[in-house]
Amino acid sequence: MASSDYYIVDNSNIEDKKLEAARNHYMKGDYKAALKLYLSLINTSISYKLYHRIGKCYYKMGDLVQAEEYFQKSAGLEKGDNPSYIYLGNICYKKEDLRNAIYYWACAFAYRPEDETICLNLATSYFSCGMKFQSVFYYEKYLKYAQEKNSSYNTVKQSIDEYTKIGTEFLQKAKIAFQKKDYKSAIELLTFAYKNLPTNYEINLLLGKSYLEESDNMHAMIYLKQAYCLDNRSLEVLQLLTSVFINLGDYTAAYCSMRRLLPLVIHNQEEYLTTMKVVKELNSTFDEKSYVGHKEWGDNYYKENNFHFALFEYENCTLLNEDIYEDLREKIEQLKLFLNPEKKAIQNNIEKGANSYQKGDFKTANKYFSRVMMFSEPDSEEYKYAKSRVTNV
Repeated sequence: MASSDYYIVDNSNIEDKKLEAARNHYMKGDYKAALKLYLSLINTSISYKLYHRIGKCYYKMGDLVQAEEYFQKSAGLEKGDNPSYIYLGNICYKKEDLRNAIYYWACAFAYRPEDETICLNLATSYFSCGMKFQSVFYYEKYLKYAQEKNSSYNTVKQSIDEYTKIGTEFLQKAKIAFQKKDYKSAIELLTFAYKNLPTNYEINLLLGKSYLEESDNMHAMIYLKQAYCLDNRSLEVLQLLTSVFINLGDYTAAYCSMRRLLPLVIHNQEEYLTTMKVVKELNSTFDEKSYVGHKEWGDNYYKENNFHFALFEYENCTLLNEDIYEDLREKIEQLKLFLNPEKKAIQNNIEKGANSYQKGDFKTANKYFSRVMMFSEPDSEEYKYAKSRVTNV
Protein backbone atom coordinates (compact mmCIF):
# COMPACT_ATOMS: atom_id res chain seq x y z
CA MET A 1 0.00 0.00 0.00
CA ALA A 2 1.45 3.24 -1.13
CA SER A 3 1.77 6.01 1.39
CA SER A 4 2.05 9.71 0.85
CA ASP A 5 3.58 12.37 3.06
CA TYR A 6 1.85 15.69 3.34
CA TYR A 7 3.71 18.83 4.23
CA ILE A 8 2.35 22.13 5.47
CA VAL A 9 4.40 24.95 4.04
CA ASP A 10 5.26 27.60 6.63
CA ASN A 11 5.01 30.96 4.86
CA SER A 12 5.34 33.06 8.01
CA ASN A 13 8.90 34.10 7.13
CA ILE A 14 7.78 35.33 3.70
CA GLU A 15 4.85 37.22 5.22
CA ASP A 16 7.10 38.85 7.81
CA LYS A 17 9.42 40.03 5.07
CA LYS A 18 6.49 41.45 3.09
CA LEU A 19 5.15 43.25 6.16
CA GLU A 20 8.57 44.72 6.89
CA ALA A 21 9.00 45.80 3.26
CA ALA A 22 5.51 47.32 3.24
CA ARG A 23 6.24 49.25 6.44
CA ASN A 24 9.45 50.59 4.94
CA HIS A 25 7.64 51.73 1.79
CA TYR A 26 4.97 53.40 3.92
CA MET A 27 7.53 55.23 6.08
CA LYS A 28 9.25 56.49 2.91
CA GLY A 29 5.92 57.79 1.57
CA ASP A 30 5.62 55.22 -1.20
CA TYR A 31 2.03 54.32 -0.29
CA LYS A 32 1.28 52.65 -3.61
CA ALA A 33 4.10 50.13 -3.19
CA ALA A 34 3.12 49.52 0.45
CA LEU A 35 -0.50 49.00 -0.57
CA LYS A 36 0.45 46.44 -3.22
CA LEU A 37 2.33 44.35 -0.66
CA TYR A 38 -0.42 44.61 1.97
CA LEU A 39 -3.09 43.58 -0.55
CA SER A 40 -1.00 40.54 -1.53
CA LEU A 41 -1.33 39.28 2.06
CA ILE A 42 -5.14 39.39 2.27
CA ASN A 43 -5.67 35.79 1.21
CA THR A 44 -3.35 34.40 3.88
CA SER A 45 -3.20 36.90 6.74
CA ILE A 46 -6.58 38.50 7.33
CA SER A 47 -6.55 40.59 10.51
CA TYR A 48 -7.88 43.92 11.72
CA LYS A 49 -4.33 45.27 11.70
CA LEU A 50 -3.82 44.34 8.04
CA TYR A 51 -7.13 45.94 7.04
CA HIS A 52 -6.14 49.02 9.04
CA ARG A 53 -2.80 49.29 7.24
CA ILE A 54 -4.50 48.97 3.86
CA GLY A 55 -6.95 51.65 4.91
CA LYS A 56 -4.10 53.95 5.92
CA CYS A 57 -2.45 53.54 2.51
CA TYR A 58 -5.65 54.47 0.71
CA TYR A 59 -6.16 57.35 3.16
CA LYS A 60 -2.68 58.73 2.46
CA MET A 61 -3.31 58.37 -1.30
CA GLY A 62 -6.52 60.41 -0.97
CA ASP A 63 -8.86 57.54 -1.86
CA LEU A 64 -11.30 58.02 1.01
CA VAL A 65 -13.90 55.62 -0.38
CA GLN A 66 -11.52 52.65 -0.37
CA ALA A 67 -9.96 53.83 2.90
CA GLU A 68 -13.36 53.89 4.61
CA GLU A 69 -14.17 50.41 3.29
CA TYR A 70 -11.05 48.88 4.80
CA PHE A 71 -11.28 50.81 8.06
CA GLN A 72 -14.84 49.48 8.39
CA LYS A 73 -13.58 45.94 7.76
CA SER A 74 -10.94 46.46 10.43
CA ALA A 75 -13.55 47.72 12.91
CA GLY A 76 -15.71 44.71 12.09
CA LEU A 77 -12.95 42.38 13.25
CA GLU A 78 -11.91 44.38 16.33
CA LYS A 79 -14.46 46.62 18.04
CA GLY A 80 -12.21 47.45 20.98
CA ASP A 81 -8.99 49.45 20.92
CA ASN A 82 -8.78 49.95 17.17
CA PRO A 83 -7.10 53.02 15.62
CA SER A 84 -9.37 52.64 12.58
CA TYR A 85 -12.07 54.53 14.50
CA ILE A 86 -9.93 57.65 14.50
CA TYR A 87 -9.58 57.54 10.72
CA LEU A 88 -13.27 56.77 10.24
CA GLY A 89 -14.01 59.87 12.30
CA ASN A 90 -11.59 61.89 10.17
CA ILE A 91 -13.22 60.68 6.95
CA CYS A 92 -16.73 61.52 8.18
CA TYR A 93 -15.50 64.95 9.26
CA LYS A 94 -14.04 65.55 5.80
CA LYS A 95 -17.46 64.61 4.36
CA GLU A 96 -19.10 67.08 6.79
CA ASP A 97 -20.89 64.20 8.47
CA LEU A 98 -20.42 65.47 12.02
CA ARG A 99 -22.84 63.03 13.63
CA ASN A 100 -20.88 59.95 12.52
CA ALA A 101 -17.54 61.70 13.04
CA ILE A 102 -18.45 62.22 16.70
CA TYR A 103 -19.61 58.62 17.03
CA TYR A 104 -16.37 57.16 15.66
CA TRP A 105 -14.17 59.49 17.71
CA ALA A 106 -16.20 58.53 20.79
CA CYS A 107 -15.42 54.88 19.99
CA ALA A 108 -11.72 55.78 19.88
CA PHE A 109 -11.95 57.89 23.06
CA ALA A 110 -13.45 54.91 24.91
CA TYR A 111 -10.08 53.14 24.72
CA ARG A 112 -7.73 56.13 24.42
CA PRO A 113 -9.07 58.78 26.81
CA GLU A 114 -5.65 60.41 27.13
CA ASP A 115 -5.39 61.04 23.37
CA GLU A 116 -5.49 64.82 23.25
CA THR A 117 -6.26 64.92 19.51
CA ILE A 118 -9.39 62.81 19.95
CA CYS A 119 -10.53 65.00 22.85
CA LEU A 120 -10.01 68.15 20.79
CA ASN A 121 -11.77 66.68 17.76
CA LEU A 122 -14.79 65.78 19.88
CA ALA A 123 -14.85 69.18 21.56
CA THR A 124 -14.76 71.16 18.32
CA SER A 125 -17.28 68.88 16.60
CA TYR A 126 -19.79 69.17 19.44
CA PHE A 127 -19.26 72.94 19.39
CA SER A 128 -20.06 72.98 15.66
CA CYS A 129 -23.28 71.09 16.46
CA GLY A 130 -24.26 73.72 19.04
CA MET A 131 -23.97 71.21 21.91
CA LYS A 132 -22.00 73.31 24.36
CA PHE A 133 -22.41 71.03 27.39
CA GLN A 134 -20.72 68.19 25.53
CA SER A 135 -18.22 70.52 23.87
CA VAL A 136 -16.88 71.90 27.14
CA PHE A 137 -16.91 68.37 28.60
CA TYR A 138 -14.29 67.34 26.01
CA TYR A 139 -12.39 70.64 26.05
CA GLU A 140 -11.78 69.99 29.74
CA LYS A 141 -10.56 66.47 28.90
CA TYR A 142 -8.23 67.94 26.28
CA LEU A 143 -6.71 70.36 28.79
CA LYS A 144 -6.23 67.53 31.28
CA TYR A 145 -4.37 65.22 28.91
CA ALA A 146 -2.57 67.58 26.51
CA GLN A 147 1.16 66.86 26.51
CA GLU A 148 2.19 69.70 24.23
CA LYS A 149 1.37 73.16 25.52
CA ASN A 150 1.17 74.56 21.99
CA SER A 151 -0.87 77.41 20.53
CA SER A 152 -4.04 75.30 20.42
CA TYR A 153 -3.66 74.40 24.08
CA ASN A 154 -3.01 78.00 25.09
CA THR A 155 -6.03 79.25 23.11
CA VAL A 156 -8.35 76.68 24.66
CA LYS A 157 -6.98 77.22 28.17
CA GLN A 158 -7.30 80.99 27.96
CA SER A 159 -10.88 80.64 26.74
CA ILE A 160 -11.85 78.11 29.42
CA ASP A 161 -10.18 80.19 32.13
CA GLU A 162 -12.06 83.30 30.98
CA TYR A 163 -15.37 81.45 30.72
CA THR A 164 -14.80 79.96 34.18
CA LYS A 165 -14.14 83.38 35.65
CA ILE A 166 -17.26 84.91 34.08
CA GLY A 167 -19.43 81.90 34.89
CA THR A 168 -18.31 81.88 38.53
CA GLU A 169 -18.97 85.62 38.90
CA PHE A 170 -22.53 85.30 37.58
CA LEU A 171 -23.13 82.18 39.69
CA GLN A 172 -22.32 84.16 42.84
CA LYS A 173 -24.74 86.93 41.82
CA ALA A 174 -27.39 84.33 41.04
CA LYS A 175 -27.01 82.77 44.49
CA ILE A 176 -27.82 86.11 46.08
CA ALA A 177 -30.90 86.54 43.86
CA PHE A 178 -32.02 82.98 44.66
CA GLN A 179 -31.67 83.59 48.40
CA LYS A 180 -33.86 86.68 48.00
CA LYS A 181 -36.39 84.49 46.15
CA ASP A 182 -35.95 86.63 43.05
CA TYR A 183 -36.08 83.58 40.81
CA LYS A 184 -36.51 85.46 37.52
CA SER A 185 -33.28 87.37 38.12
CA ALA A 186 -31.59 84.18 39.27
CA ILE A 187 -32.56 82.46 36.02
CA GLU A 188 -31.24 85.35 33.92
CA LEU A 189 -27.93 85.36 35.77
CA LEU A 190 -27.62 81.58 35.77
CA THR A 191 -28.43 81.34 32.06
CA PHE A 192 -25.48 83.62 31.33
CA ALA A 193 -23.33 81.65 33.77
CA TYR A 194 -24.37 78.41 32.04
CA LYS A 195 -23.41 79.74 28.59
CA ASN A 196 -19.90 80.24 29.92
CA LEU A 197 -19.69 77.21 32.18
CA PRO A 198 -22.20 74.53 31.11
CA THR A 199 -20.50 71.62 32.87
CA ASN A 200 -20.68 73.24 36.31
CA TYR A 201 -22.81 71.09 38.62
CA GLU A 202 -23.89 73.94 40.88
CA ILE A 203 -25.08 76.11 37.95
CA ASN A 204 -27.20 73.28 36.53
CA LEU A 205 -28.64 72.43 39.95
CA LEU A 206 -29.55 76.03 40.79
CA LEU A 207 -31.07 76.57 37.33
CA GLY A 208 -33.21 73.49 37.85
CA LYS A 209 -34.32 74.71 41.28
CA SER A 210 -35.04 78.23 40.01
CA TYR A 211 -37.17 76.98 37.12
CA LEU A 212 -38.97 74.66 39.51
CA GLU A 213 -39.80 77.62 41.75
CA GLU A 214 -41.22 79.35 38.67
CA SER A 215 -43.28 76.22 37.88
CA ASP A 216 -41.41 75.76 34.59
CA ASN A 217 -41.01 72.01 34.93
CA MET A 218 -39.72 71.36 31.40
CA HIS A 219 -36.70 73.64 31.80
CA ALA A 220 -36.21 72.41 35.37
CA MET A 221 -36.05 68.84 34.08
CA ILE A 222 -33.36 69.62 31.47
CA TYR A 223 -30.96 71.24 33.93
CA LEU A 224 -31.60 68.77 36.73
CA LYS A 225 -30.90 65.88 34.35
CA GLN A 226 -27.62 67.54 33.40
CA ALA A 227 -26.82 68.02 37.08
CA TYR A 228 -27.49 64.30 37.57
CA CYS A 229 -25.13 63.47 34.67
CA LEU A 230 -22.43 65.46 36.46
CA ASP A 231 -23.10 63.86 39.85
CA ASN A 232 -25.22 60.71 39.79
CA ARG A 233 -25.02 60.28 43.56
CA SER A 234 -26.66 63.56 44.47
CA LEU A 235 -29.60 62.96 46.78
CA GLU A 236 -30.93 66.47 46.22
CA VAL A 237 -30.96 66.20 42.43
CA LEU A 238 -32.85 62.91 42.45
CA GLN A 239 -35.40 64.22 44.93
CA LEU A 240 -35.97 67.31 42.79
CA LEU A 241 -36.18 65.25 39.61
CA THR A 242 -38.82 63.08 41.20
CA SER A 243 -40.88 66.19 41.99
CA VAL A 244 -40.48 67.53 38.46
CA PHE A 245 -41.51 64.25 36.84
CA ILE A 246 -44.57 63.99 39.09
CA ASN A 247 -45.52 67.57 38.20
CA LEU A 248 -45.23 66.64 34.51
CA GLY A 249 -47.30 63.50 35.01
CA ASP A 250 -44.36 61.30 33.98
CA TYR A 251 -44.76 58.67 36.68
CA THR A 252 -42.46 56.12 35.06
CA ALA A 253 -39.58 58.64 35.14
CA ALA A 254 -40.48 59.54 38.74
CA TYR A 255 -40.37 55.84 39.62
CA CYS A 256 -36.89 55.54 38.07
CA SER A 257 -35.63 58.52 40.07
CA MET A 258 -36.96 56.98 43.26
CA ARG A 259 -35.29 53.66 42.39
CA ARG A 260 -32.01 55.54 41.98
CA LEU A 261 -32.60 57.10 45.40
CA LEU A 262 -32.92 53.81 47.26
CA PRO A 263 -29.20 52.88 47.51
CA LEU A 264 -28.40 56.46 48.59
CA VAL A 265 -30.77 56.40 51.59
CA ILE A 266 -30.30 52.77 52.61
CA HIS A 267 -28.60 53.77 55.89
CA ASN A 268 -31.47 56.09 56.86
CA GLN A 269 -34.22 53.66 57.83
CA GLU A 270 -37.04 56.22 57.95
CA GLU A 271 -36.18 57.77 54.59
CA TYR A 272 -35.58 54.38 53.00
CA LEU A 273 -38.99 53.08 54.07
CA THR A 274 -40.69 56.27 52.88
CA THR A 275 -38.93 56.04 49.51
CA MET A 276 -39.76 52.35 49.22
CA LYS A 277 -43.43 53.08 49.87
CA VAL A 278 -43.53 55.64 47.06
CA VAL A 279 -41.70 53.22 44.74
CA LYS A 280 -44.35 50.55 45.35
CA GLU A 281 -47.18 53.06 44.81
CA LEU A 282 -45.69 54.27 41.54
CA ASN A 283 -44.94 50.72 40.43
CA SER A 284 -48.66 49.97 40.45
CA THR A 285 -49.34 52.74 37.89
CA PHE A 286 -47.62 51.14 34.87
CA ASP A 287 -47.06 47.80 33.16
CA GLU A 288 -44.18 45.84 31.59
CA LYS A 289 -44.41 47.83 28.34
CA SER A 290 -44.06 51.23 29.97
CA TYR A 291 -40.35 51.34 29.16
CA VAL A 292 -41.06 51.74 25.42
CA GLY A 293 -41.33 55.53 25.51
CA HIS A 294 -38.03 55.83 27.36
CA LYS A 295 -36.35 53.58 24.82
CA GLU A 296 -37.57 55.83 22.00
CA TRP A 297 -36.16 58.86 23.81
CA GLY A 298 -32.91 56.99 24.40
CA ASP A 299 -32.67 56.04 20.72
CA ASN A 300 -33.28 59.65 19.67
CA TYR A 301 -30.65 60.98 22.09
CA TYR A 302 -28.24 58.31 20.85
CA LYS A 303 -28.76 59.36 17.23
CA GLU A 304 -28.10 62.96 18.22
CA ASN A 305 -24.86 61.93 20.00
CA ASN A 306 -26.32 63.17 23.28
CA PHE A 307 -24.77 60.20 25.04
CA HIS A 308 -25.38 61.54 28.57
CA PHE A 309 -29.15 61.66 28.15
CA ALA A 310 -29.20 58.46 26.06
CA LEU A 311 -27.60 56.54 28.93
CA PHE A 312 -30.07 58.11 31.38
CA GLU A 313 -33.06 56.90 29.33
CA TYR A 314 -31.67 53.42 28.61
CA GLU A 315 -31.05 52.92 32.31
CA ASN A 316 -34.64 54.04 32.92
CA CYS A 317 -35.73 51.20 30.64
CA THR A 318 -33.90 48.62 32.74
CA LEU A 319 -35.35 50.06 35.95
CA LEU A 320 -38.85 49.74 34.51
CA ASN A 321 -38.33 46.28 33.06
CA GLU A 322 -35.32 44.22 34.14
CA ASP A 323 -35.91 41.76 31.30
CA ILE A 324 -34.94 44.41 28.74
CA TYR A 325 -31.42 44.70 30.16
CA GLU A 326 -29.90 42.02 27.95
CA ASP A 327 -31.18 43.81 24.85
CA LEU A 328 -29.65 47.09 25.99
CA ARG A 329 -26.59 45.82 27.84
CA GLU A 330 -24.12 46.28 24.99
CA LYS A 331 -25.32 49.83 24.27
CA ILE A 332 -25.33 50.80 27.96
CA GLU A 333 -21.80 49.51 28.46
CA GLN A 334 -20.70 51.29 25.30
CA LEU A 335 -22.17 54.58 26.52
CA LYS A 336 -20.49 54.22 29.90
CA LEU A 337 -17.18 53.75 28.07
CA PHE A 338 -17.89 56.77 25.88
CA LEU A 339 -18.55 58.98 28.89
CA ASN A 340 -16.16 57.64 31.49
CA PRO A 341 -13.41 55.53 29.91
CA GLU A 342 -11.09 56.59 32.71
CA LYS A 343 -12.94 54.28 35.13
CA LYS A 344 -12.00 51.17 33.18
CA ALA A 345 -8.48 52.48 32.53
CA ILE A 346 -7.97 53.09 36.26
CA GLN A 347 -9.13 49.57 37.16
CA ASN A 348 -6.95 47.93 34.50
CA ASN A 349 -3.84 49.88 35.48
CA ILE A 350 -4.35 49.28 39.21
CA GLU A 351 -4.55 45.53 38.58
CA LYS A 352 -1.46 45.52 36.35
CA GLY A 353 0.44 47.80 38.72
CA ALA A 354 -0.39 45.69 41.77
CA ASN A 355 0.66 42.51 39.96
CA SER A 356 4.03 44.01 38.96
CA TYR A 357 4.50 45.44 42.45
CA GLN A 358 3.97 42.01 44.05
CA LYS A 359 6.56 40.51 41.69
CA GLY A 360 9.07 43.19 42.70
CA ASP A 361 9.07 44.76 39.23
CA PHE A 362 8.78 48.30 40.60
CA LYS A 363 9.78 50.02 37.37
CA THR A 364 6.83 48.49 35.51
CA ALA A 365 4.56 49.05 38.51
CA ASN A 366 5.48 52.75 38.50
CA LYS A 367 4.39 53.00 34.88
CA TYR A 368 0.93 51.63 35.64
CA PHE A 369 0.48 53.57 38.87
CA SER A 370 1.50 56.79 37.10
CA ARG A 371 -1.28 56.19 34.60
CA VAL A 372 -3.74 55.66 37.46
CA MET A 373 -2.71 59.05 38.85
CA MET A 374 -3.15 60.64 35.44
CA PHE A 375 -6.68 59.31 34.98
CA SER A 376 -8.01 59.74 38.52
CA GLU A 377 -8.82 62.82 40.58
CA PRO A 378 -6.18 63.88 43.18
CA ASP A 379 -8.65 63.48 46.05
CA SER A 380 -9.80 60.00 44.99
CA GLU A 381 -8.90 56.77 46.77
CA GLU A 382 -7.44 55.38 43.52
CA TYR A 383 -5.06 58.32 43.19
CA LYS A 384 -3.93 58.04 46.83
CA TYR A 385 -3.42 54.29 46.50
CA ALA A 386 -1.36 54.64 43.31
CA LYS A 387 0.74 57.45 44.77
CA SER A 388 1.52 55.35 47.84
CA ARG A 389 2.85 52.55 45.62
CA VAL A 390 5.16 54.64 43.43
CA THR A 391 8.76 53.90 44.41
CA ASN A 392 12.20 55.22 43.48
CA VAL A 393 13.98 52.67 41.27
